[in-house]
Amino acid sequence: MKKRILALILCAALLLSGCSAMLERGHETVSTHVDYAVTEDESVLRAESYQGLVNAMLYFVSAHRTQGTIRLYNYTGDVEGDLANAKDEVIYGDPLGAFSVRSLTYDVTRILTYYEVELRISYSRAAQEMRSLREVKGLAGVRQELERLVTEQGESAVFQAFYFSGDQALLEALLDLACFCAPALYHHHDVAVKTVSLYPETGTRRIIEVKLGWGRSASVVAQEEKDYAQLLETAASALLESNPPAGEGYTVEELATIVRSSAGDRAPEGTNMALGALSGEPVSDFGLLMAMEYLCQQCGVEVEPVNGLAGLWLIVATPEGYRHLLPRGLWPAKQEETGEEPEPVRLLYTDEELTELGYTWPEALHPACEDYAAQAEAGEPH
Repeated sequence: MKKRILALILCAALLLSGCSAMLERGHETVSTHVDYAVTEDESVLRAESYQGLVNAMLYFVSAHRTQGTIRLYNYTGDVEGDLANAKDEVIYGDPLGAFSVRSLTYDVTRILTYYEVELRISYSRAAQEMRSLREVKGLAGVRQELERLVTEQGESAVFQAFYFSGDQALLEALLDLACFCAPALYHHHDVAVKTVSLYPETGTRRIIEVKLGWGRSASVVAQEEKDYAQLLETAASALLESNPPAGEGYTVEELATIVRSSAGDRAPEGTNMALGALSGEPVSDFGLLMAMEYLCQQCGVEVEPVNGLAGLWLIVATPEGYRHLLPRGLWPAKQEETGEEPEPVRLLYTDEELTELGYTWPEALHPACEDYAAQAEAGEPH
């Protein structure tokens, strides 16, 4: 275990300082450019620079130690000022420190050729919680963790994200998308409490904590969603069985037809649930989208929700590439008073076409919906 901790701290020192370091056992000797070293007693560290002082503090925090000693040899800086700055850097700028440290205090004493710093650290998180932190990379890793939280019907998630500089607003948007990606988990579409915290708030390496709350027992919510999911699966299976595809698999257009023909009247105050939309109830745009998304998922059609300024819609995969699918393309068709069938409604759009209609959305979060055939004819690269 000691070797493992030392290895972790060595990696942290490399990341923070850019200098190589070696953790020496036994004698208090250090080689050139070393930030800090462990003495024979692992509760005592030796440092000779400000960065070594910071890394030594992080060593104790990473090991979840409540006490420790740092001996500053050949130190030419302002010890009192550097200690205050190092403390702030550890508890406000480092992910582990910002997430876990409740307080960090110290006393410093001059002893002949060195300064001895006695640290006292208290924590707001248990050591086991710190050791069990999952690590993810980039925007994709963060999205996967949020989707895992939703699909596993968890109440909270804590993980460490590397190469992610998004803020709280972005995380809340990603959490909403994760909830909308699960049409059968209807309670998640309107969570009473969603709390997102970052430690620290800025940077490219943070610990992210997410909490969900429904104002009642999470186990009851999970059971209700489980019962609902079974009913939804039964209803969808019956509709798909009675409306088989023309080819080997369903097209987006065929699934949209099933939704249009199954739903009741479109009404803003209608049901927001996929099951209601597939069971003939008056339905809202959100309910239509959840029904369409669920059918796509059941039939192996790639689909994801988009939350733009104009509201929610879907992006679906087609043989021609990704396309936007607006809720109005799913509105139940009404026969004209003359008895004639209404004109078919446009279902799918490219990015360019949707932009021309005045729609805006966070494009960086979604696949491009391009007309590659038209670009090829025009000789444009893609």
